[in-house]
Amino acid sequence: MGIEVMNKHLKPTVRISFSRHPIRIIVAIAVAAAMVFQAYVWVIQREGNLPVPKGFGNFPENRSVLESAPAKEGFSFAVMGDISSVGTFERICDHLRKMPLDFAVLVGDGSYGPAEPEHRYLRAELHEYALSCPFFYVVGNRDVSADRFPLDRFERDYGPSIFSFEYQQCLFIVLRTLEEPFTNEESLAYLRQFRDIPRDRYRYRFVFMHIPPPMTPLFRQRAVPEGDELIRTFEEIGVDYVFSGHYHRYARVRRGSTNYIVSGGGGSNLAPSPPGQFHHALILQVRPDCIEEQIISVSKCINMEDLLERTAITQTWPFMERHPVGLILLDVVGLVLIILLVRRRPIHSR
Repeated sequence: MGIEVMNKHLKPTVRISFSRHPIRIIVAIAVAAAMVFQAYVWVIQREGNLPVPKGFGNFPENRSVLESAPAKEGFSFAVMGDISSVGTFERICDHLRKMPLDFAVLVGDGSYGPAEPEHRYLRAELHEYALSCPFFYVVGNRDVSADRFPLDRFERDYGPSIFSFEYQQCLFIVLRTLEEPFTNEESLAYLRQFRDIPRDRYRYRFVFMHIPPPMTPLFRQRAVPEGDELIRTFEEIGVDYVFSGHYHRYARVRRGSTNYIVSGGGGSNLAPSPPGQFHHALILQVRPDCIEEQIISVSKCINMEDLLERTAITQTWPFMERHPVGLILLDVVGLVLIILLVRRRPIHSR
């Protein structure tokens, strides 16, 4: 404590140095940090209002890029599902950007949950996930809710949930397969229209969906009610590959003439069983005489910046929106408290 005698005829005055009172310092810093974080939240949450990056989504213009492309001998595309994470999927995208992809497909559950704050965080992160090719988004059960984030809102933000396109003499079909209260009859009706198309019209036929059909007893537990009918229709159409997510793992099954692949390891917490699961994306190389499959695997990653951003957008900002008056009062109290803590107080000794 520093003591300064102001006048020998007056009582000695003790000036308390702010730098020598750690409790006051800690309290002042804590209050200031809370106010700075509030300002950070206000700034960063605006990233959730950004439109999806160019090339992302199921819009006609993204499909037309492929449908109008010139013919070539081979091409490649990526498939991944269940990507909600704070760093892991971004690491996968770092690898994908180094590959000559023609397009990519997210087979559902891009969001942590079917709510506006979670989709605002996803839209903020999409600019970190952006690829240089069209990037389609299959709707998943965590992406929509009948009341919190309805299907028409998903389609407004990301494009239609059921569609198809042709590329390099191959057919690609995207279906909407969800649990109740949603029904999948519209997907079935859409799929059936391809039964009358001659098989030799396309080199290969690919289908993308979120919840996989019950191709084995292991996947029957959480299958959609229309699953068996979907499998029969795939066989009638002559589908070569069916890609899905939902299960946070990798699995591959061949049933009849159709290959079923589950790729749900895009970043969400991995399924505990069977052991040995890994975060990954699947790369398909379509060549004139074969299809080659490649797996890009990464280790789990937690990016603290992304974690802070998600906390700000999905938790703190909704609270701030609900209590604006209370926050203003807290800010005023905080400023007064900081002023009282940092100013020097003379204390007269006897």
